[in-house]
Amino acid sequence: MLVTVGSAISEAQATCRKIYSGIQTRDNNTAQLTFGRINLTSAHLQPVGTPLGSVVISPASATGLTSETLMWECDLTDANDLYELFATNGDDRVGGFWDIGAADGLPNYFATWFPYVAVKLTHVNSGQVYTRYWQQARITEYDTVGTKIQIKAKHLSMIQAELVRVSSLPPSSGSVSNYCSGTAPTTGAGIYSYTCTQPNGYIQFQGGGIKSDSVGEDSSRNYRFWGARNGVGYGMRAAASISYTATCVARNVTPVVTFLPVTAAELNQGITRSSDFTIELECDNTVNSGTATNQTALGIQVAQSAYSQAQSMGLVTSGGAVTHLLSNGYGSDPSVATGVGISLRNATDGSAMNFLGWSNTGTGASSGWYPVLEGANNTGSNTQGYTSYSQTITATLGALPGLTANPGKVNATAYVLVKVQ
Repeated sequence: MLVTVGSAISEAQATCRKIYSGIQTRDNNTAQLTFGRINLTSAHLQPVGTPLGSVVISPASATGLTSETLMWECDLTDANDLYELFATNGDDRVGGFWDIGAADGLPNYFATWFPYVAVKLTHVNSGQVYTRYWQQARITEYDTVGTKIQIKAKHLSMIQAELVRVSSLPPSSGSVSNYCSGTAPTTGAGIYSYTCTQPNGYIQFQGGGIKSDSVGEDSSRNYRFWGARNGVGYGMRAAASISYTATCVARNVTPVVTFLPVTAAELNQGITRSSDFTIELECDNTVNSGTATNQTALGIQVAQSAYSQAQSMGLVTSGGAVTHLLSNGYGSDPSVATGVGISLRNATDGSAMNFLGWSNTGTGASSGWYPVLEGANNTGSNTQGYTSYSQTITATLGALPGLTANPGKVNATAYVLVKVQ
């Protein structure tokens, strides 16, 4: 955030006070959007609109914060007037000024420092998508100590960030700030880090007289919170890289995998139900299948809510993979079966497979990645220079290790990812 002007709001009547330092509004102390490696390949495999990455992060991951960091303290009488405000880093050319996806029918995808890559941010608690204009969501979770409300980092909403390919680069002029000129390289054999430190978005606190901006104001010109160090920034700095390596894409996948009915008693006797599903792939003929650097791997990622539940149940490996997929609503919806999960194996050789988690770290099976063409069948070519393949995976419903299966429904969600490591 480049500050060129300032304004003041009286805090004489404040009933809230800021406790933490607020350095998390500064460029080098923001929470990182940990996309890891992003790969752009041919427009044949990755046309405009192709998803390139998705992460969910907490503001508590910013420098100097933990989930228990006390950020603001307010009177109990302020309980109905405490809000998060959020917007893109609207003054900067590659921080949130240019809604570059709009021209491609992808509104609210903003230009980044990576060429032809745009980011959309979502405030998870409210479901609102970030724009340049400050939006508001009430804070409903906090700790109470005596007559005081304590708002900690863990009480702030998670942020989902999604990347897609777009057709154009951000204009070189026209934004309020151009702190990181140019872009990362647009071609080359290397892996190029996101060295621009400009954040992609911010949250700020509003309530009890703390200096903040107003709902509906354009963040390109309105950032009172920044001077007051009242908020948290987040961005891709040092947490993402881009490359231009030949790879594969998933063209189609069996949309619904169904299991024959099974009773809880049968599951507790070790009986399982299995069903195959198919992933249709198309690959550049020069692709290198594997899980080492510059090789292309395939993973099946659990839904974010299922990942959080798996963490609490000890189903996440040291490498960040998930051993069993849990049903949507597991542990919170009484109609959902408990003690039950879904495991994977390669249908060709029968080898067990882990699911991908959401840590975006690590490689290989311990993190949920497998060589993209391992066990795949060549199904021919429709386009010169590219070959199609079919990959079959077996999903198995069974009792979770060490737990008792209880009756209920199972309705789980997972996503197929193909990525250069």
